[in-house]
Order: sequence, then C-alpha cells, then structure tokens
Amino acid sequence: MRLHKLDKVMEEEGLQCSVVLSGATIFYLTGYDYITTDIGNAVALVYCNGIPTLIVPVLEKNRAETKVGDKIEVLSYSYTLAGDKIFKGSLIEAITSRLEPDKKIGVDIVNSSSSFYISFKDKVSSFVDISKKLAVMRAIKEDDELELIKKAGNITTSAMRIGSEKIQNSGITEREVAGLIDMTMRNEGAEDYAFPSIVAFGENSAFPHHVPSDKVIRDNDNAVVDIGARYRNYCFDSTRTFIKGNSDEIKKIYEIVLQAQLEAIDTVREGVKASDVDLTARKVIERAGYGKYFVHSTGHGVGIEVHEYPAISPASNDILKENMVITVEPGIYIKGKFGIRIEDTIIVTKRKPIVLETTYKYM
Repeated sequence: MRLHKLDKVMEEEGLQCSVVLSGATIFYLTGYDYITTDIGNAVALVYCNGIPTLIVPVLEKNRAETKVGDKIEVLSYSYTLAGDKIFKGSLIEAITSRLEPDKKIGVDIVNSSSSFYISFKDKVSSFVDISKKLAVMRAIKEDDELELIKKAGNITTSAMRIGSEKIQNSGITEREVAGLIDMTMRNEGAEDYAFPSIVAFGENSAFPHHVPSDKVIRDNDNAVVDIGARYRNYCFDSTRTFIKGNSDEIKKIYEIVLQAQLEAIDTVREGVKASDVDLTARKVIERAGYGKYFVHSTGHGVGIEVHEYPAISPASNDILKENMVITVEPGIYIKGKFGIRIEDTIIVTKRKPIVLETTYKYM
C-alpha cells in the first residue's frame, strides 16, 4: 500500500481529510482494483486523520475486503440494504458520513462526475482540488511498476508481430487483424486491453481513432496498428505503420514521421519541459510542409491508465522526471489518402531514455 504518499500530499496542502474518486488512484494507494472508464463514480477512498475507509457498492464488498485485508475498513453502500458495514444510501451519503465537515478536505475533483460534484459541494463547507497532486504522485513509477509495464510491453510485442504478419495476407480485414491481436494479448497473459485495438488500412489510417471495420487490405495500402496490453492493471501503448507492397508517397511521409519521432525521443530526459518534446517533433513535420496534418499532441504518460500525467503537448507545463513513463507518437494524417503514426512507450531517465520497442520501426 502507498497511503504514505497520500499523507505527503495532505501535509503539503494542510489537509485533515481527503476523498479519492479515481479507481486508478485508489488501486495505486490500496491495491483494490475497481478501475473503470464508465461515466460516474462508484467507489471512493476517504482518508481522515490517518484512518482510511474504502467505500464500494455492496456487490463489491466481499472482493474489496479480500483485496485490502484488515488494513483498511471497507464500507459498502446500498439503496435497499442495511447491516454490518453496509450503509443504506448513496455513495455521496456514505462518503460524508465519514467526513468531519469542519475539517479542510481535499477532493479528487477531476475524477468526479458533474452530478457528484453538484451534490457533494452542498454537503461540505469547503474543499480543495487535489487532482493534480494525485496525478503527479502516480507519474513517477516505482521499480515494481516499471516491471509490470515492461511485461505489458512484452505481451504487446507478441501481438504486434502477429499484426505485422497478418496484414500481408490477401483478403484479410481490419476487424480480423484486430481480433487476432486481441486474442494474442489474452493468450500471452493480458487480463484486458489498455484500449480498444486500432487497425486501419489505407484511407482509414487518416483517422487517428479509427474503429476496425470489414475493409480489406489492398496492395500498396499502409496499415496503422495502435495497440496495448493491460497486465496486472498496468498499461502499454504502441503504434506501428506497415505497408503491403510498395508506395513511394507512403514511404516519404513515413520517413518524415520517423525522423520527428527519433528527434523528439532524443530530447527526453529528466528536467526537460514536456512541451519541448512536442515542439521538437512538430518542427520536423512543419519543416517538411505537413504541419497542418499533425493534429494531436506528441504523447502522454502511461501507467495504471493508458493516458495519464504528464501531457506531451504544446500547451503542457509539465516537467519530465526520472522514472516517468511516456509515449512519443507523432503522426501525419491526409484525409482521403492515408495516415502515418509511430509510437513508443519510453522510460524517462537522467540521461538517455529507455525505449520499450515492440517491433522494428522500419517498414
């Protein structure tokens, strides 16, 4: 458990109580893994005067108690039941039953739903947002976290190799390749995917978040494959662009994106502004005349969530620190023709970064 890290955040902010709402952060602090991207809030960690209470739906009561043992009290809530460690009422009512309203309270506001925020703010006298502090807390990975991310990377590597082989088969569709990739990740030990696998052929590759379809790959088409495994609740993220056949235009754009990525990776080290990494990649693409076709940020942090702190973007004020894990993923997307993206997951060090590659970068 890492509750001592929450103690540090609270000490810095002068807090007596905190409410953590992110499933990923709750897992990070307690080991209880209710991690979901569903809208709304279902779980919370209330931490007052050094005493933690994990609040979960009644259906999660037994599993939560098994996960955290006797080190953390588990309080479940239900709209219909009441009993031993079962609070009859809503999540917000269960939370406020464990708070001291006159104390200074820190709340994970960014990870609250709008309905939660509106209801919660009327039940306490005042609170401060500690979302950024919690995000920074999780960004610097411990050794065991790095090993889990590497394992997720090894699984992703196996899946990427399958993808690179299968796109050479005549008649194969995006959906079929994505299915084989997903099956490989499961077979290799992933409990889930970090995000829905993206496989995009030809003109579909100009859509950065394309959903695999029944489109068949043609000769001289490129294929963008963006995938990542989740292993023991830690994520990986990798993109490769492959080609079936030969196209001078695709190769030309590919080399520009590759150069942008390599130069950006060379800037990654402790103390560097995240925005400078983005700027390095963007300048290469702009000099080549394709600046307007690079439509997203250069990267993001990776960990329990596939997108987390820091942001590798033009507007980012984040500073890279040793043992942060980030992606570098420039791209060029030309609507109606094709898109190219190359992405690696990278460990920040004091000097040369560690690139966790999944397969060769070259077509």
